[in-house]
Amino acid sequence: MTLDTYQIVVLISADEEWRAVKEINKPTEPLESSPFGEWFLQVVQVQDRQLPVVFFQTGCSKIPAAAATQFVLNKWNPQLIINLGTCGGFKGKVKREDILLVSKTVVYDIIERTEHYDEQIAKYMTEFDLSWLDKPYPTNALQATMATADQDLDPKRITYLWEKYGAVAADWESGAIAYVAHKKNKTKCLIVRGVSDVVDPSGSKPSSEADIIEGTRIVMKKLIDSLPEWIAKMA
Repeated sequence: MTLDTYQIVVLISADEEWRAVKEINKPTEPLESSPFGEWFLQVVQVQDRQLPVVFFQTGCSKIPAAAATQFVLNKWNPQLIINLGTCGGFKGKVKREDILLVSKTVVYDIIERTEHYDEQIAKYMTEFDLSWLDKPYPTNALQATMATADQDLDPKRITYLWEKYGAVAADWESGAIAYVAHKKNKTKCLIVRGVSDVVDPSGSKPSSEADIIEGTRIVMKKLIDSLPEWIAKMA
């Protein structure tokens, strides 16, 4: 399959991320609507090719992210799902504005009060074979394990998530998108997240809302600017 035949949908989750994408891309056509939010079609210049790409707002957290992922798979049957977004990094493991290529996701807020807890976590864990993606990666991206939960990262969980799963950052949607797109639908899935803030395991000096918003804008600009490079790596 050649690059020209790829059908690509870019999923954007949180409201602040979506606002940043609209400011950066400046869609000229009226935005379309879905049960989850807005979407628009835009041509992306990839080397000497122009490729139509759908930018789709899923909404924040696992439930809308999972439902929206299945929605776009049913609607467009894309060959590739890309999720661009932000995450909270673990202090000492990553730095603010680092770009992470997610190679494994762990949904860690499943509660099983029996000896089968690890089995339940494993059911929704997703690992990617990224051998189809040429190196070197754009923006010096680091392969990483992403922890996902419907909650802001608790500093007290950082040591556990690192030691148990090797996670270096956490977000609200990656695990759900990976599970639906890659694990259940066997669709190529590329998740690239930027660290908008860094969380200290000690819980000291949490980032302010203003800092997180500013970090989101910086990260989303990096991700959107590098999108053609990521697509070109699939040739």
